[in-house]
This record gives sequence, C-alpha cells and structure tokens, in this order.
Amino acid sequence: MKNKLMDFYIEREHKIKKIAKISMVLIVIIAIISLITIYIKEQRFRTWVDINIFRKNINTTDIASIDLATNKNNQIYCYGKNICILNDKNLKVYSSSGQETSNISVDINTALFASKEKYLAIAEKNGRNICVIFDKTFLWKQQVDGEILQIAVNQNGYVAVVTTDTTYKSIIILYDQNGKSVLKNYLSSSRVIDVSISNDNKYVAFAELDTAGATIQSNIKIISVDEALKKPEEAIIYTYNSDNSKMVFNINYQDKGILACTFDDYVEIINQKNHEKKLDIEKNYTFISCDLNNAIAYIREESTGIFNSKSTVNIVNTSNNQQNVYDIDEVIKEMYAYKDIVGINVGTEIYFINTNGMLVKKYNSKQEITNVIMSDNLAIIIYKDKIEIIDL
Repeated sequence: MKNKLMDFYIEREHKIKKIAKISMVLIVIIAIISLITIYIKEQRFRTWVDINIFRKNINTTDIASIDLATNKNNQIYCYGKNICILNDKNLKVYSSSGQETSNISVDINTALFASKEKYLAIAEKNGRNICVIFDKTFLWKQQVDGEILQIAVNQNGYVAVVTTDTTYKSIIILYDQNGKSVLKNYLSSSRVIDVSISNDNKYVAFAELDTAGATIQSNIKIISVDEALKKPEEAIIYTYNSDNSKMVFNINYQDKGILACTFDDYVEIINQKNHEKKLDIEKNYTFISCDLNNAIAYIREESTGIFNSKSTVNIVNTSNNQQNVYDIDEVIKEMYAYKDIVGINVGTEIYFINTNGMLVKKYNSKQEITNVIMSDNLAIIIYKDKIEIIDL
C-alpha cells in the first residue's frame, strides 16, 4: 500500500512538471506570436525594435566609401552590386565594399546610363555611340544614326535606344543581348517620352506625346518583337489613348507582364491588352513611382499643425491591390524606387523601406543628401568628394 502511494505521488509530480513545461513553452510561443503581431501592426514599436535591437540605423562611420577626384568630371552610377565612375572615357568599376574591380575603356563623354540587375547600358547623350557591360565584362558596342535621346535595358540584356534625326521625331531600336538589332520603329509626328522592355523580351512598350493635332495626345503603344520580325507594319499590337491634354511621364514593365504607366493625374495598368486605372493622383501626393517589381509607391503629405506636416508612404501591389503604409513625421524631400525597395529622403536621413512596408535600413548623414542612386540591394549616396555605399 505504501509503495503504491509513493508511486502515485511520484507520477503526480512528473505530470505537474510536464504540465509546467508545456505551459512555459505555450507562454513563450504566445509571447513570440504577440511580439511578432505587434511588430507587424504597430509601426512605432517596430521602429524602436528596428533601430535599437536589429540595429538598422547606420551612420557614415558604419559603411564603405569611395573617394572622388574633385578636379574631374565624375559621372557616377550603380548596377547590380557594382558602382561605376566614368571620366575621360574610362569606366572604373568598384565592388560594394569600395574596392576597384575593373577598368574599362568606353568611347563616351557625356553619358546616359540605364541598368537592370547586372546589365549596364551606356550611351553618348545626343551622340551616336552605345555600349553594354555585363557585371565587369564589356559585351558589345554600336553606333547609331541620328542622336541618342534615351535608353532602356531589361534583366536579360536587351537594350532599347530612342534616337531622332532630321526625318523622324523618334526612332526606337531594339538590340538583343549580343548587340544585334532586332527591330526599328519610326515615329514621324510624335516624341517618345519613355520606353520599357518586358522581362521575357517579347514586347517593347513606349509612351509617346503627339503634338500634331490641335491638342496634346499621350499614347501608350506596345510592339511585339515577333511580329516586328515577321510583319513590321503590324508590329504594334496594342494602343492605349489617354484623354486629351493628359501628360504621360513614365512607363515600366513590372513582373507578370504588367505595364505601369504614370500620367499627370493617374496611374494606368496595362496587362494582356486590358487596361485599368489603378490610382488617381490627388493634390497632396508629392511623389509617385512605378519603378518597382510589382507595386506603385506614392507619398501623401498632410498638415498636422501650422508648422508641422506628416508624410505617409503608400505602397500598392499592382497584382492584388494589397496596400502597405509607412508613416514619417517629416516632410519628404525626394523618393527613389528600384525593384522592391523605396528610398525616402528627409534631408539628412534616408529611410529604405521594402514593398511590404518594413524598414530595411535608416541612413544618417552629417550633411544634406541630394544625390542617391539605387540598384540590387545597394544604394549609393553621392557627395562632391566621395561616394558612400549602403548594403540593403
């Protein structure tokens, strides 16, 4: 009887300990879930955690830099994980740690730059020369007829060049990744405002401003590369005509073949020959960009007092309309966007936010920030005497 009683107490003690352990685990799990939920939903708490625990706040002393020769005409850009400096027809390429990795001769004086991932296109502004670099390797160069006005490149190395001559206001030329010309489109009465190449190389979209009529007409046209090779006269497979007097500023092919088009007071989405107004631009929207993989970013500014304002970064997914926001209790001076990162310049600080509305990095400078360029998980801050490099 005594042994049975002892066994009972021992078994009960084991059960109590087991329940206590399970309870502790459940409490920890619930606490973690609660903290994650608060982190996601409460921006002030999230900001405190990001800065004080995750150490997302960085200063000049925390990052790599590249010194600049102030007596030279430095033309600076970044692409992929590289930074490049062009002067005297010489392109020096640096890593994200600030180390020089390549030195490339290019026949370009005043550069137009365009990049996507590891591809970099450089053209002579109002000139004839263009070349393409992949990572640190020179791929090809071409000389075009007329004057180069703008360029674009996609992630596969296809390059679109917009030129003008005495006969045509705009000529669009598409080169493949080997530098072979695969199409030309001639516009006699309209000026190309922007051009973009789809991620699958199948389509070239361009925004045009037609001033031939009594009123200004903005149009978006899509060229099929396959049709251009077979029947050039039938290459334009889709045209979107805006209302009269509407101005188009920017177009960008995003993921899933979505073409985002920014006009003066709205954003239109074109997908599979269908179009939809995605956003009406209101008066208190200070900046807007569609230069993202799958979203539109815009800033809404609101007055919170006689001398105070609050800015809200709004990021709208162009596929599912999901919206994320990030509040900043300051007036925003500039916004930058690339792939899935939005940069917010408030003067001597920049917030880098992803398209989920989460802070990636906050950079603090000792001086006013005026020149920022972003590429893949990289941002550079350009000053007169140096470039500061931020890994994102």
